[in-house]
Amino acid sequence: MDWAEKVFVRNARLYELVLEGMWERGEEDAVAISSLLSERGFGGCRVLDVPCGIGRVAIPLARLGFDLTGVDISPYLVGAAKRRAKSEAGAGRAKFVVGNMLDLTSRFEEESFDVVLNVFTSIGYGSEEEDLKFFREARDVTRKGGALVISGLRNRDYIARNPSQNVYEESKRLLVLDTYAFDEGRSREKGLWRLYLKAARAGGELLKFAGEFPIDIRVYSPHELVPRLEATGWSVQGTYDSFTTRGQAVPESPVYAVFARAV
Repeated sequence: MDWAEKVFVRNARLYELVLEGMWERGEEDAVAISSLLSERGFGGCRVLDVPCGIGRVAIPLARLGFDLTGVDISPYLVGAAKRRAKSEAGAGRAKFVVGNMLDLTSRFEEESFDVVLNVFTSIGYGSEEEDLKFFREARDVTRKGGALVISGLRNRDYIARNPSQNVYEESKRLLVLDTYAFDEGRSREKGLWRLYLKAARAGGELLKFAGEFPIDIRVYSPHELVPRLEATGWSVQGTYDSFTTRGQAVPESPVYAVFARAV
């Protein structure tokens, strides 16, 4: 996960701008997840959000009545989440700590949480063995009958059909250009994130190059991910195109979401 540490830890101030531009999307995700959890009997429960970033999902969930603990490897992003939680009315039930998603059991006791949440996924950022370790660690800190909620997984089936992609994202302060290519033999999506800061000037905006980061992500089809989860103590209850629509994930779904129970 060397590339991920470079982005999220060593360049966390810059990546914070990316996450700030996704705050509204995080609030929408929180509403959809809250509805799902409440329907499944998890209303107002103990939730671990990992990795939490600046709390763009955790803080809205806390406002909706959940007891949130956010964990992230980046001290800077955790600090930003703490500051945001203090400034948000009704977010007092959210707390944030620095930690590694691959070592949850050194920080939390067994069965500390009812739900583990992974949104805008970090799954696949390292090796397949590290993904399995995260699933096991998440299971160990979740009570029996609890849940694992994963949202925003890029779908290998879709990517294999659309192997070369250029993605454009824009916020008030930042422009992000993502270029991807697919290594089908290794099921890894490789590419480059280019970030440009936006500044006002007479007659328009000025873009200032801020940095570029190579990325290398193992992507999974639902049929690949499900047996990995079930081998690490989870029973998958559903795979969806999103928790907002809750349509069944299909090969044409660019991303998908998973709801699983701890067994």
